[in-house]
Amino acid sequence: MDQLKATFRPVVSIFSLMLTVVPSAFAHAHPKTIVPTPDSTGPAPSKISITFSEAVEPKFSSIKLTNIEGKPADPETSAPVPGDPTTITLAAPSLPAGTYVVHWVDVSVDGHRLQGSYQFTVR
Repeated sequence: MDQLKATFRPVVSIFSLMLTVVPSAFAHAHPKTIVPTPDSTGPAPSKISITFSEAVEPKFSSIKLTNIEGKPADPETSAPVPGDPTTITLAAPSLPAGTYVVHWVDVSVDGHRLQGSYQFTVR
């Protein structure tokens, strides 16, 4: 019986740890819908839009647009979509042909922060 307990104890410990760690991995607001889509090529978009998997804090979440060299391509500030706490948008200026980088930061309502970037090309 003691051998069974000794074998069972590590399994219970690992399972308990998984239950503790896994929910925190799902507590982040991940990009769900991105417009324009990453690595796409097409006409210049009129706006950049990212919808996240959960609500984000608009004061701490943002979208910035740069050209491929890192120079800001848009002086505008991103904003939340009224009535939709999961989506932020950035009005895009008239973009000439080239490759652009979207940099995003989100802070979910529970305080978890994520950031990332992706490229798209205007033809």
